[in-house]
Parts: sequence; structure tokens; C-alpha cells
Amino acid sequence: MTFQNQPFSIFIRVLLYMKTLVISFLFLSIVSSCDESQHTIVSIMETTAIVMGKAVIKIMPRNSGWISLEETLQPQYLITQPRRELSWRREDFTETSTYQPPDGWSLIDAVTHASAEISAVIIKADAKQNYLLEIKMLRFKVNGSIVEQQIFPITLPDPHIFYFPVSLDRIKLVAYGEDVYSAIRWGQNEIVACRFKFLNNQFQANWQQIVEPPSFIETAGIIGGGFDNFHQGNRFLFTHAGVDSQGNFYVAVGSGEDLLPAHDKWFNEHLFSDADPGSFDFGVAILTKFSSSGERQYAKLCGKSRSKQFLNLKVFNQSIFLVGRIKIGTDPGSWDAWILNVDGSNGSVVYESSLNIKDGDMFWDMCVLPDGTALAVGTTNYTQNPFGLSVSDERKAAAFVLNAQGKIVKEIILPQGPSQRGNEAIFVTALQNGFALFSGMQNAPGTHADVYANGFITVKNISKL
Repeated sequence: MTFQNQPFSIFIRVLLYMKTLVISFLFLSIVSSCDESQHTIVSIMETTAIVMGKAVIKIMPRNSGWISLEETLQPQYLITQPRRELSWRREDFTETSTYQPPDGWSLIDAVTHASAEISAVIIKADAKQNYLLEIKMLRFKVNGSIVEQQIFPITLPDPHIFYFPVSLDRIKLVAYGEDVYSAIRWGQNEIVACRFKFLNNQFQANWQQIVEPPSFIETAGIIGGGFDNFHQGNRFLFTHAGVDSQGNFYVAVGSGEDLLPAHDKWFNEHLFSDADPGSFDFGVAILTKFSSSGERQYAKLCGKSRSKQFLNLKVFNQSIFLVGRIKIGTDPGSWDAWILNVDGSNGSVVYESSLNIKDGDMFWDMCVLPDGTALAVGTTNYTQNPFGLSVSDERKAAAFVLNAQGKIVKEIILPQGPSQRGNEAIFVTALQNGFALFSGMQNAPGTHADVYANGFITVKNISKL
């Protein structure tokens, strides 16, 4: 086995005390309606909760309560190993129990199913493994038991050359009924899509397909160290995925100079012809669609301009949204929030929108509402070194209602932490009866500040805005 780039080591994890402060609550029955999957009714309304010591990056309904995916922030290391955990919460968001992965492992993602079972995935880097990375799927049963199962990639023509892992944050799960789709970047940077069924107490691969072939992926480090705001250093290693109501699976990854020709050679396609290498523009993302039974439908190069940073993908029916930010100038505040809407049936662009709100702006997530409008969340009012990665400490958590063309209709006021530190809305989903659920982090660092943060969860009645 040979390695490209330098050897690596696993860093010691530090446990951080966490408690939950519930600020206010009132009850009403509501059900998630912005997700393709079904969820059990929970009762919660007009609630805000603060989670001490952890950002809340995702929250999902389960039975009469919630499951949240939470993260303790860390400075940028040689290898990014997220410190995430699952938290079981009552309807008023008070915590009842948690799951933390074993030492040396990182929990990356989790999803809930209609049965109230939970699928999750953990990963660790291990030079003794044939694939460099060891990955396990987990199933949390309703009776409290956990099924743990190692999974493996597709065998490649040269199975003994691997790229330095840089980041373990390279997996996305999506629930579809009791099945779970996965998009995983393995040790040669190849990306594999898989649909798992959970039968007879084990995960069974219904189908498995290569999304992207092996290739070198360029990453960046912060000079002098610090916190990697907006994942500028390792975002090209992310996998993004979603599923529509027919079970079609969409996977999007950041495009690049090395990936495009490798993609074309592997699939005998010509995506590179849509790039502009003379301007160092290799597109924003490669979007691939698979049918529910695993047939590859198309691959499209989405977006142009090397100034765009792709941070998330959401699927609603067959409408695909890529969100992130775009650099529009050389002033410290010259970043706008960015959305690209793609027709999932054929991969063609419906619209592209950049939004200048106040100084630096970006979107982490969005959700389409039944009337065709959308909710988008992120952060605004920040600055960044025009020639580097350093982001200001001050940032405002932001949420907006957008029209069908991606333009701002109104702002939603979210809870904020200290004004001299960072505040970001990371996740949003719609609830019935005109409510929406938001989560994120407060009191978070800029690039060179002390690295710690609290999380927030809040429910808003958006019908009254």
C-alpha cells in the first residue's frame, strides 16, 4: 500500500461538558412536511432552546420528540475529524440521552425513518485497513438496541494507491422510507452511491454505483492555524445528496481541474468541454442522477465561475437546489449568498440567484414550501480577508423567505448570541400549520478566535410574518 502526500495521525478527543437550557415553550401538534420521508407527529411550538458547547447542525422529528446531530467545534487539524454526537430530545427539546462514537471514530451523518428507527454512519482512518478508511453503518432500533455493520467500496483497477484523507467529513445519508441512500468518498477519492435496505437485522445493498472515479482533490490550510469558517479548506471533499418523491437519487460534488478529465475518461463523457480552463473555471459542481433501481440517468456540470463556493444540496420533488456563496469583489464584505436551481428531470438550470444582504453573506441550507416560496438560512454581516481564508468573528444568524425566483421577500428574526462573536443558522425544515424549525450555532469563532460555540434550536410561526 502506498500513500500520496504525508502520513497522518489521529488526534486525541477532548470531552466538553454540555447542558441544555430551555428558554420558553408552548405546545401544538405539527408534522414535518418539507422532507420526502414521513415522520411521526410531535407536539412543539414557539420554542427556543440553547445547547451549551455544541452546534446543532441537524434536527429531525422522531416519535413524540426529536433527534439532533450536534458538533463540538475544533481548530483545523492535519485531518478533519468531526466531533459529532446524536441527542435524543423530548418535544420541548430537553435532552434525554446521547450517542457518541467509540474512541478514534467520527460520527458523520444520521437520518430518521417512519418506523422511528435511525440510520447513522461512522468512520475512522486506519492505515491497516485495505481501503485506508473503515466505515460502519449503524441502525438504532426502537427497542434501544444498535446494529453495527462494516461496509466496503467497489473494487477499483488499482486498489493499493490512496490519497491523504485530509477530512473524514465525506459521507451523506438520505432516508427513503425504511431504506437509506448513501454517497461516500472512499480512500482514492472515488465516490460511491448505494441504496441500502434494512432486512433481517442487517444492511443489504440493493445497488451500488460509482459516482466519481479516483482523482486528486485540492484542499487548503489556514496559515498559522485556526477555525475553518465555511469549510473553505475541505469543502471539495464533501459529498452532497438528496432523493425525490419517486426515489431518484441525486449526488453532487465540487468540480475541479483534476476531477473533470478523470470523470470524462471514466464515463466516456465530455463535461470538460463546458469548462473554461483558460480562466481556471472548472464549474461549480458535477450533479449525477440515479433512478430508484440504480440506473445512471445523467451527469451535468452545474454552474460557472471559480468564485462560487458550493456548500449544500437540497431536493424537493424534482427541483434541485445548490446553495453556498459567491465572491463578487475584492472588498472584505464582497461575498453574496448564492443559489442555483436545477430541473431534476434533465439537469438544466432553472435559475441562478446571488443575494447581497449586508457585507458578507452565505447560505447553509434551504427548504421549499408548498406555495413555491422557500426558506433559506445562513449568516450575514461578516468580512473576510480578500486574499485569504480569514473570516471575522462577528456574524449574524440569518433566515429569509424567498420567492420562486430565489429573491428575498422578508427576513425571519432568529435568536442571536453575543454580537462580537459568530452566529449562524445551519439547518431549516418546514413544519405543518405554518411553522418552521431552525437550528445552528451562537457565540462561535472567527478564523483566529477561541474555538467554542453554543447551539440553538428554535421554532417560528412563519405564517404570521
